[in-house]
Amino acid sequence: MLDSVRTRLTLWYAAVLALSLVVFALLTYFVAARSFARRQDESLRSTAETVASAYMQELSEEGSIAKANEVVSQMVYPNRFVEVTDADGHAIALSSNLNQHALALSSQALEAARRQAAGYDVANSFAGDDEGLRLAVVPLSVEKNKQTGFAVVAESRGVIDEELERMREGFFAAVPIILLLASAGGYFLARKSLSPIALMDQQTRRITVENLSSRLEAPNPRDELGRLATTINELLGRLDAAFKEQQRFIADASHELRTPVAVLRGEAEISLERDRPANEYKDSLKLIGEEAERLSRIVEDLFTLAHQPVESYPLAKEPLYLNEVIAECVRAARVLATRKGLLLNTGALSEVSLLGDEELLKRMLLNLLDNAVKYTPEGGRISVALERNGHFARISVTDTGIGIPMEDQSRIFDRFYRVDKPRSRALGGAGLGLSIVRWIVDAHGGSLALESEIGRGSSFFVTLPLTS
Repeated sequence: MLDSVRTRLTLWYAAVLALSLVVFALLTYFVAARSFARRQDESLRSTAETVASAYMQELSEEGSIAKANEVVSQMVYPNRFVEVTDADGHAIALSSNLNQHALALSSQALEAARRQAAGYDVANSFAGDDEGLRLAVVPLSVEKNKQTGFAVVAESRGVIDEELERMREGFFAAVPIILLLASAGGYFLARKSLSPIALMDQQTRRITVENLSSRLEAPNPRDELGRLATTINELLGRLDAAFKEQQRFIADASHELRTPVAVLRGEAEISLERDRPANEYKDSLKLIGEEAERLSRIVEDLFTLAHQPVESYPLAKEPLYLNEVIAECVRAARVLATRKGLLLNTGALSEVSLLGDEELLKRMLLNLLDNAVKYTPEGGRISVALERNGHFARISVTDTGIGIPMEDQSRIFDRFYRVDKPRSRALGGAGLGLSIVRWIVDAHGGSLALESEIGRGSSFFVTLPLTS
């Protein structure tokens, strides 16, 4: 049960609410108890002052203590007892509800009343407990040096206790009901608030490899749950794109490998069907060698691309002269260019040094030159240039080939992408060379750009930083 977030939230909410209610009830109870006691003291004091005033007035008018005492005996208040004492605290007049049982005054009460009568700056009455009674004692006269006596009014503490008992009963009844209702409301709110997460969980469970294009519902994309759904949808989008890219890569790689393997197998089977002249065996072996070389190049390209992303490939960066690397690659590619009747030149290469992986940089240049040779008709020209621009080196490979359509230029560096697939296959291209070029440039922190026009040729620009 505690595995549910709704249940845990409800329990925490109920615990915090219960603690808050208990603290509130205790504070309210103690404040009410103090307020009830203060109110009772003020009421008793007011009654005692009234008794003292009435007693002294009757005494001054009639001049008879018996008459004054009779007035006191007739003073009956609900739940209260009235008494008049002499200066020593002995009872001389009692209310009828005391049944001739005088109140026992403490020396503390009498002393406080005497000090008041003597003119000391003290409270005008004494209030305190005496055998379960709350007492108020005031002097009959506040004239100095005149100890006439005292008026005493008492009331049972049970009056306050009854009110406090009703308050406790109210708390004992109300707190559990409030806690129960609030907990039920808290559970409802928690369930209502977390229902989108439950829905997202159900939708996520239904998303598999077959339907990665599905997305989660986000009723309110501006709140926390909506932003979570948006983030998950973006993650699903990236997973979908990566999975499709992987499927496309596997399909294209399988297709590219199938052709040379089929040629190798077919040529070997034909050669073994019957005895043939030596020149036919020679031609078959030559074709097998060419297809094996093509297969080896495709496998090597696939192995290079398998090290993507850049962070997973250990670059062997070391100081090198970029102009020497370019000159060496041009010499190697000039053989292919001359065989096809193309003119390959570099012009003057200024000395430029940088930190880089020499083998990868050679692979990048050879792929660019190989691409230029493949797609430049006989009699065309290919030029390579190197220039330094501040902290960057810029390499350009320009040809007078067939060019690349504008709509294909944004995808020319994708794996296995070919503008003219039949012709590319006939030329032995697997559509991996330019993808490897882009990867090597990215690995060195550089940038790659393309300018091309149909029928007029293409120019590839590689910009590399001169620092590590």
